[in-house]
Amino acid sequence: MSINTSTNNQDFKEGISRLGKYFRNVIDLSQGVDKRSVIEEISLQKSMSGANSWMLMCSIVIASIGLDINSAAVIIGAMLISPLMSPILAIGLGVAINDKDMLKDALFQFSIALGIAIVTSTLYFVISPFGEITEQIEMRTEPTFLDIPIAFFGGIAGIVSIARKDISTSLPGVAIATALMPPLCVVGFGISEGEWEIAASSFYLFLLNIFFVSLATYVIVRFLNFPYKQYINEQERKKNVRYVSLISVLVIIPSFFIFFKVYDEFNLNLKLGHFIEDYIAEDRIYLDDYQLIHTDGKDQLILKVYGDKINKNEIPYLDKGLKKHGIENIEIVIISTSDVSLERMSNLEKNIAGVGALESKLAVIMAQQEEVKQKKINLKGLPSYMAMDSVEQAKSIVLLKTAFPEINSISLSYGIQSDSLNRSKKSHFAVVDWNDIEDHTEVDKDRLKSFLKKQFELEDIILK
Repeated sequence: MSINTSTNNQDFKEGISRLGKYFRNVIDLSQGVDKRSVIEEISLQKSMSGANSWMLMCSIVIASIGLDINSAAVIIGAMLISPLMSPILAIGLGVAINDKDMLKDALFQFSIALGIAIVTSTLYFVISPFGEITEQIEMRTEPTFLDIPIAFFGGIAGIVSIARKDISTSLPGVAIATALMPPLCVVGFGISEGEWEIAASSFYLFLLNIFFVSLATYVIVRFLNFPYKQYINEQERKKNVRYVSLISVLVIIPSFFIFFKVYDEFNLNLKLGHFIEDYIAEDRIYLDDYQLIHTDGKDQLILKVYGDKINKNEIPYLDKGLKKHGIENIEIVIISTSDVSLERMSNLEKNIAGVGALESKLAVIMAQQEEVKQKKINLKGLPSYMAMDSVEQAKSIVLLKTAFPEINSISLSYGIQSDSLNRSKKSHFAVVDWNDIEDHTEVDKDRLKSFLKKQFELEDIILK
């Protein structure tokens, strides 16, 4: 019995030993690493002369076009051909192996790459016919500390992919993940448009990325015990660690402040979503879109609506809803959806100075809407649905299908109705094709009549 117990214990220990050996092999980076060839390859690839400079210019132009037309696919394509990663890895390697000549050359080559990228992107945006702040551009203007782990682990993947030839194909994916190029292109956009805040914030995102890619390279090279190029004593090693730590803290601190700002905006948008669900509720089918815009000293919630189901009389009720959801000091403005784009309103906010100017512009827009609306209603005595343009008709159809999914099609007309005594009057008619003619009830008909009268401001309508 004791022999079996001893044998079992020995088997258990051997199993644990094999399992430990397996996991050590899993996390072992040193297998297949030729340290000398890694140093040589990074040293050769870091140069920004000749083909690399042309590749960089081409990739910058492609990325700038992608930002300009708001295409993520084009931006990803540009990052795939960018040679920008190599001098950044060389900076981290130079510090890690105490090769001051490599570090100086890598910083010089990186400076050249930086100059090429900013000049090329600026020239592109100067001659670009668009010049709008797209979603892809805006994404590169609010860096947070969440970008740090992306850059750091991207840097680890970058140096490992070079150190291990069997996985070197992952380097393009690293370039995409760390997103080094788009922020530089946005810097060019900011310079071309005189938007210095955009240029500064996107350059900070780029700085954040390149620092932590270099830091990751430094950590992995030291973890793999690459040989020092020049002798480094313990005192000098500690001094280098202190410098790296200090720079890390200085680079990280601003990202926390930006993160808290972004987090507050995220919470506010979450509260606005709950407010819309609770207080617009069943009338949401009349809400086309909503957006919070910021002006000097005042925030405004713009509601784009169909028709007048949601109107100015609802504002006191909606104001109470905002306060109930913990949203203070926001003014609600209701506008018709057929004449104003919220994207254009957002651009308007960026291009006008002061609250008064924005309020004045909104007042003009709403007055013009009312004037156009009255003209259409009175156009040759026709009802509003006959005076609609194609865009308004399409929106009315979408709204109708949303409110009444049980309808296949509907036709509206305006004509003369005669009775048995040959008395005639002008009437509105709606010919309706229901999905299942036996399923719809008088309640459905009354609901549809009420909707049509409200939507097109009719006194009555006859359903057929």
